[in-house]
Amino acid sequence: MFDSQLLKGKTIIVTGGGTGLGKSMATRFAELGANLVITSRRQNVIDETAKILREHGGKVLAISCDVREPDQVESMVNKTVEEFGGIDILLNNAAGNFIRPTENLSSNAFRTIVDIVLNGTFHCTQAVGKVMRENKSGVILNIVTTYAWTG
Repeated sequence: MFDSQLLKGKTIIVTGGGTGLGKSMATRFAELGANLVITSRRQNVIDETAKILREHGGKVLAISCDVREPDQVESMVNKTVEEFGGIDILLNNAAGNFIRPTENLSSNAFRTIVDIVLNGTFHCTQAVGKVMRENKSGVILNIVTTYAWTG
């Protein structure tokens, strides 16, 4: 359906890019010729995913980054620009989940979820947005979880 070079020359950051939806979307982006930056808190996870993505033809940079930490986000963005020269797309996909009823969720678990999903999205958008404003282009896509509106 799409030309195999649709995203050639485009640089895409996928937070939470080592597993699940992030990995699946990054795989498709690689197939379409994108330069990819995948992030996760666990370097071993994104290293393994990066190997798979490279098999699909993508140029991949795997950067360990905790999106809750603004300094780590800034560093990730700087490494991306150094490697690829700019950023065309940010996919805010990182999430924190605990599989248990809300009434059994600790305050610390709730804080972790909010820090990743809300604050992490903010930190990444702020840092990448600066680069995009300088280049006068870019796209930011935020993946929202159902609990954002259902609790």
